[in-house]
Amino acid sequence: MPVRWACGVGAKVRHAFALLGSVWWLLGKCVRSGLRLSREQRRVVLAVTRIQIRFTALDALPLCVLTALLLGGITLLQVFAQLSAFGAERHISQILAQLVIRELGPLMVGILVISRSGTAMATEMASRMLSGELDSLYVSGVDPIPYLLVPRLLGGVISVFSLVIVFDTVALLGGFLVAWLRLPVSFGFFLGALGEAIGRRELTATFLKCIVFGIAIPLVCTSFGLRVRRSTTEIPQAVTKASVVSLAVLLLAGAILSVLIYA
Repeated sequence: MPVRWACGVGAKVRHAFALLGSVWWLLGKCVRSGLRLSREQRRVVLAVTRIQIRFTALDALPLCVLTALLLGGITLLQVFAQLSAFGAERHISQILAQLVIRELGPLMVGILVISRSGTAMATEMASRMLSGELDSLYVSGVDPIPYLLVPRLLGGVISVFSLVIVFDTVALLGGFLVAWLRLPVSFGFFLGALGEAIGRRELTATFLKCIVFGIAIPLVCTSFGLRVRRSTTEIPQAVTKASVVSLAVLLLAGAILSVLIYA
């Protein structure tokens, strides 16, 4: 029994390292392909990147704004309920800013991008694999990575970074509205408290998480989509695995970055 259990654990660890290796390999291929693009190829890649940004960022703006507004207001209400008992209401804006900018903003945006764009990327790559489109490109002497993966990688980073800025701004404004309704707080006082709460470490953490999340989501989702080989019944499984693994990567990477920056 212990031997069987150890074998099962070893198989899962080996599978995890194999996945990490394939994602790292895809990242290397994307970087090398992106650096070798000709002028005509760059035009095509930029056009596809704009389409990806429109789908990932612009089309997600209404949902992002609504989520940020509600989350900012609800978070401030919860913080106010806890701090009012100790007479520390003046620290509400600082705590709200640190919660949103350090953790909630990047994490919620990452979840939104996974649920909308990550699943779409996995489905698209799986469909292209089953249709033989990628094999046809390779046979024709065309490398599909610059046209399929590089734009999604660039679009993912730019979209996550843009959405995090919008999310943090709207969430903090939503928190101010709630604070203004519950407390005699002026907008100037609220901005001053935010300026004290937001420092170099908060901005560094947000920037690093945007880069890591924006890279990890497209790579993981496209990697699972490219693993589909036999039939269309594998597509839902690939999409589910891509979503779960992407979320796990976001949580793990976010925790590691927070520990490294704030510990």
